[in-house]
Amino acid sequence: MQRKIWIDNLRGFCMLAILLDHTEIYYTGENVIDYNLYVANVLIVFFILSGYLMYKETFYIKHKLHSIFRTLFIPYIIFTTAMYIPKNIIHCNGINFVEMAKNILMGQASWFIAALIIAELIFSIGIWINKGKNMPLAIMGVLGFSLSIYLSSKNQTYFWQLDNALQALLFLYIGYLYHQYESIFNTINKMPYTLLLFLLLIGIKIYEYNIQIDMLIWHIHITNYPIFLIDSMIFSLMVIQLFQTLPPIKWLSWIGRHSIVYYFLCGGIPLITSKLLHCIGLNFNGNYLYILLAFSYVCIITTLITYSIYKYIPSITGKYE
Repeated sequence: MQRKIWIDNLRGFCMLAILLDHTEIYYTGENVIDYNLYVANVLIVFFILSGYLMYKETFYIKHKLHSIFRTLFIPYIIFTTAMYIPKNIIHCNGINFVEMAKNILMGQASWFIAALIIAELIFSIGIWINKGKNMPLAIMGVLGFSLSIYLSSKNQTYFWQLDNALQALLFLYIGYLYHQYESIFNTINKMPYTLLLFLLLIGIKIYEYNIQIDMLIWHIHITNYPIFLIDSMIFSLMVIQLFQTLPPIKWLSWIGRHSIVYYFLCGGIPLITSKLLHCIGLNFNGNYLYILLAFSYVCIITTLITYSIYKYIPSITGKYE
């Protein structure tokens, strides 16, 4: 399948949003911009785009399993291992290699990547068994999402983020379905509809804020699932429509193409950058401009490291420039 620039642009946008969220948390100790305003939304968009890319007229299970292993599992092992020591030093925690191995091998070192690996494995097997038929995949998505609600009510940590992986099955299916019927969706891909979705999104965000709805993706804590799903679908459809109409944005699409490495770095780099800024006396003190300064440094450092990785050791990402 020919690479679609709008997907890279949208991934880049979502990755920057996650970097901003992590910068806020590490620099100030909290979400300055409400988490419910955008964080859950951009994470869900990542799942939907993954589902979109899984749709193929001819699906080869062997190729997909190899891709998951090469581009997700191996980088997960390498990057979480590499980031363990510096993150623990910054946190002033002891270095316990047994604990490190346990966290990594049980899928606790990077919840999103772990959940994506398991979700793509399950969904790939579902496509293969059902030969890509929509109804069984839809049932699997709904059942997985329903089971995630039950598991999240137990308030415990699951092996390889099983609760988040099951939740993601529904969003993978939505992306898969969108790609399958993209020509139909394109009939409403017009600016008036995108503007309408934007207005609906503003309305639902105001409603969520007024009644204090929580939409925490990890660990799952969602207090109103119907509103959560409506919100997620409005935001996802809006940004997909918007980015399909935007011209290519070279620097943003570059971030999107390399978003897997950005994601692995989006915990450690904001943490280290924030600590260094605090050491030289650049503290938040209620001025959001300092957060933007920290965010700028985070973006620059993360980009330089990502560029170096893809230039000199691309094999650890499972891809080659």
